[in-house]
Amino acid sequence: MEKSDSKTKSFKDLVVWQKAHAFVLNIYQQVKIFPEDYQALVGDMLCESATAIATNIVGGYKKKDRDEKLLFLTTAQEALEECRYYITLATDLNLLDSFQAEELENNLNEVSYLLNSYARSIRRRKENEPRKDKEEDSSKD
Repeated sequence: MEKSDSKTKSFKDLVVWQKAHAFVLNIYQQVKIFPEDYQALVGDMLCESATAIATNIVGGYKKKDRDEKLLFLTTAQEALEECRYYITLATDLNLLDSFQAEELENNLNEVSYLLNSYARSIRRRKENEPRKDKEEDSSKD
């Protein structure tokens, strides 16, 4: 389970960001060995989608509005799925071998699990907060 934002000093304290960042670094290492003509095509797209996972976690970190925070996490999950496709493409083009692809998929699955857990904890906190419109209605009585 992810620490709540109120108990962290930086996005770097979030385990989900740490795992996403490690995944980005791994992707950049893998793309270095792609043939040059594929680096600019598949490699750039793979790096961009991997980086978007981590940057969207960062983007939502300090948002006070929980819906905004959840939107950033949803965007991170979408980038993760794009990344999953580019790994499949790179494997089908023989840019990654099956061992490399499996390792990257396992890393993605871990990040996905952590992202979903983090989003679920934010939703729970949101559901446990009193609704403002109910408070306003009860103050009119």
